[in-house]
Amino acid sequence: MYQDNRPCDVCGSEVRLRAHEATEDPAEATVRDDNDSTIDERVCINAGCPTNAGGADAPRP
Repeated sequence: MYQDNRPCDVCGSEVRLRAHEATEDPAEATVRDDNDSTIDERVCINAGCPTNAGGADAPRP
């Protein structure tokens, strides 16, 4: 089992892990730029955190 207990790198709040969205078409799959990315997507629980703003320019927690 994978665990990532690190707080959000932007605001310091707790982070929840969520499975990456799957896609049938590999051409549409999200490419992660870094080989050390987590298995799951890190999601900050602070609704006001800039990481929850959405879009490609939003920082990652």
